[in-house]
Amino acid sequence: MNLFEAWDDFISSDKIMFQNSCRKLLRRTFLVRDKQDDRKHYFFVANHIDIFLNYFSFMGFEIKYDKDNGVVMLDNCAGAGDKDKLQSNRYRFTKEETIVLCCLWLIYVSRMREGSLSSVIVIGISDLIYELEKYDARDNVNKTSLDGIFKSLKNYSLIEVDGNIGDVDCKLILYPSLQFALDTDEFERFSKEVVEVVLAGKDNIEEVSDEQSDDDE
Repeated sequence: MNLFEAWDDFISSDKIMFQNSCRKLLRRTFLVRDKQDDRKHYFFVANHIDIFLNYFSFMGFEIKYDKDNGVVMLDNCAGAGDKDKLQSNRYRFTKEETIVLCCLWLIYVSRMREGSLSSVIVIGISDLIYELEKYDARDNVNKTSLDGIFKSLKNYSLIEVDGNIGDVDCKLILYPSLQFALDTDEFERFSKEVVEVVLAGKDNIEEVSDEQSDDDE
């Protein structure tokens, strides 16, 4: 069944759900099964995956559906060369956002490897702070900037904040979409900078980045 036939077969509520699901994917990139706000849209896309693949292919996008992790993702079509790929759904994280994202990714992967039975991981703010300190990245991210960073990550269905930042009982809910959000090059760059900090005895990652910028000039 092609896209137009499927649209004609949709009842009015299905058409509204299709439109809302498309808008949400374009706005957030991810739909997560275990996130309450995403749940009905996730299952609608999963049940009509071929129609969504067809629709988004006209715009140079493809839908990736990971049933095991419960994630639907909007991505650039793999068939296009790098120069031809549509980049309109790409968000370039700031350095601080990238550092926090890398640390949350490491925490998530570590907890999953420990045998977590849930694809959703709940941690405390202190767990993130500890991870930042472990990689000498604590000075790059202060509590004031964390609020903005968390809002950016929430916008893409990567995390949820339960409570007020600064409260001892504030929790971070890590969604499985975190596994797919991190660009490999960005993570390798972060890891390389951490190694340089340790080997060169620098105070923090910022010092390494400043030296690299000077070298580029």
